[in-house]
Amino acid sequence: QAKDFDTLVDSPIFAGNPNVYEFEINGKLHLLVNQGEDGIWDGPRSARDIESIVRQNLDFWGSLPYEKYVFLNMIVGAGGGLEHKNSTLMMTNRWTSRDPEKYRKWLGLACHEFFHTWNVKRLRPVELGPFNYETETYTKSLWIAEGLTSYYDDLLLRRAGLLTTKQYLEALSVNIKQVQETPGRRISSLEQASFDAWIKFYRPDENSVNSTISYYTKGALIGFLLDAHLRSTSSGRISLDQVMLSAMDNYSRDTGYTPEEFKETVSTLAGIDLDSWFSLTLQETGELDYTEALELYGLEFEKAPITPDEDTKAPPLPAWFGVTTRNKDGRLVVKQVLRESPAYQSGVNVDDEILALNGFRVTHESFKKRLQQYLPEEKITVLVSRRERLLDLPIILGIAPQNTWKLRVKEAPSPSQEESLSNWLRATDRD
Repeated sequence: QAKDFDTLVDSPIFAGNPNVYEFEINGKLHLLVNQGEDGIWDGPRSARDIESIVRQNLDFWGSLPYEKYVFLNMIVGAGGGLEHKNSTLMMTNRWTSRDPEKYRKWLGLACHEFFHTWNVKRLRPVELGPFNYETETYTKSLWIAEGLTSYYDDLLLRRAGLLTTKQYLEALSVNIKQVQETPGRRISSLEQASFDAWIKFYRPDENSVNSTISYYTKGALIGFLLDAHLRSTSSGRISLDQVMLSAMDNYSRDTGYTPEEFKETVSTLAGIDLDSWFSLTLQETGELDYTEALELYGLEFEKAPITPDEDTKAPPLPAWFGVTTRNKDGRLVVKQVLRESPAYQSGVNVDDEILALNGFRVTHESFKKRLQQYLPEEKITVLVSRRERLLDLPIILGIAPQNTWKLRVKEAPSPSQEESLSNWLRATDRD
C-alpha cells in the first residue's frame, strides 16, 4: 500500500529473478538488486562498491533519511537511471563491469542517483512538488538539482577511493570539453537552458548543439567553479559542501527553495555578495573562467598541439569541416552542422547527402580519410544532394579548436595548492 498518489507513482515496481545483495549501514537496510547478471556481471564487486558510495554519501550528509533503500540495477543492454525517494532504477549492459571505463561511469550513475535522495527528493526547487501531473514543470533551478548532483557524483567517488585523482580529473575534463565544444553555450544561459528543458532538452533536434547547453554538464562546472570560489575567498573555511548542508537544513520541507533563496544561502555562508558572480555564470552566456580554480588547486590544462610552421617538425594539423554524419541506407548524410564551422559558413545543411569532394566520390566509410588529404585553409568544392537537387558548395577548410581541455596536476604545485587539492578531494586511497 502507498500512503498517497505521489508515493505510488514515485515507486518503481519490479518482478523477476534477480541476484540480491544486502548490507546494513547505521541500522538501515540497503539492497542491490541485479537483474540479468548471466554469470558475466560481477555482482559481489558491484555490491561492495555500492556500499562504499552509500557510506560516502552518509559522510557528506550526516544521516540516512529512510528505513530501507533499493538500488534496482536492470542489466538489459540499455543505459540511464531515475531517482526515487527510497530507491533508484538504473539500466546497464552485462559487459559493463568488465570494462574499467564503463564500470566507472556506472558507479558515477549510481552515485548520482543516490545523491538525489537528498538533493531533489528532499532538498528541491519550489516548482518540483507538489506536482500537477497534467502539465509540464518549468524551473530555473535544474543547474542546482541536476548540475550540482553531476558535480558531486564523480567527486564523491574520488573521496570514496573508487577513482584515482587522475581518473577524477579525466572525468571533469570530459565535462569541460563537452561544454567548451558546444556552440549553444554562447546562445543560451544556464538558467534559460533549465527553464527550457521541456521544449529543448527533452525534445532535442539537429540544431540543439547550436542553440542550447546541458544544465547537467555546465551545471557541474558551475559547481566546480563555485566550490573553488568559496574555498578561495574564505581561505578554505567555506565550501560548497557546507552550502548544500545549510540548504538541506533550511529548505528540505514541503515548500522547497526559490532560485533567490538558494543563492542567498551561498552569499550568507560566504559572507560576500555573490549576485554579480551568479549573474555572469547563470544568466549570461560569456565563457567560463577557470583561472581561479586552477590556481587554487595547482592544476593546468595540457598544452594544445603546436601549430606547424617552417621552424617546426610537427605534423600538419588536420583540416576541419565541422559536421557530424550518419550512414542512411548507404548514403553519407549530414546529421549536424556546428555553428561557425567551415560547413556552417558555406551553407551546408542537415540532411544534405555528401556525394563528392573536389569531384571525387566519397562514401560514409571514406569521408574522414579523404578529408585527411587536405590542409587547413585549403579551398575545396563539396557536391551535395539537397532534396534531389545537386549543389556545388565552395568551402575553405579550417582548423578544429585546439584546446585539449585536459586537466592535470602541475609538476611542482606549491604547498598551499597541495593542501587545497587534498582538502577538496579528501580521498583516503587510490592516489
